Amino acid sequence: MNTKTLLALVAAAGLTGAVSTAQAQSFGSIGQNALSAATSSAKSSATGMLGNMLPSLSSASTSNLTGILGYCVQNNVLSGASATSASSVLSNLTQQQGVTSSSGYSAGQQGLLQTGDNQMFSLANLKGQLKTKLCNTVLSKAQSLL
Repeated sequence: MNTKTLLALVAAAGLTGAVSTAQAQSFGSIGQNALSAATSSAKSSATGMLGNMLPSLSSASTSNLTGILGYCVQNNVLSGASATSASSVLSNLTQQQGVTSSSGYSAGQQGLLQTGDNQMFSLANLKGQLKTKLCNTVLSKAQSLL
């Protein structure tokens, strides 16, 4: 069996979860490296595909984005510099006339993102990195509104 065939077999098995670390070790360092690469690639692909499933922000109003940003801050979804920046942006946006009095803002504070055609997407449906990714995207969009 040549190296390319071995790598292909281990990579394919790694993507389906059929090869354990112990089995990969039996192929030596080539098998272990292939398994590691396959696992990393599968995780990246899954995160990328899920990231593409996030709703668009194009239909969300300034008020709704402000409310969503408030939801992200209140629920500690953002951390570090992002949290500090979000608080600052939130403070500036809530001072704009009419922002906090709209129904879009109230919906956003409840974690409901306007997605167009009177449809809402609930951030409660997101977990972990996806919720963080959406909140960071909202933060970027909100910064562009200032």
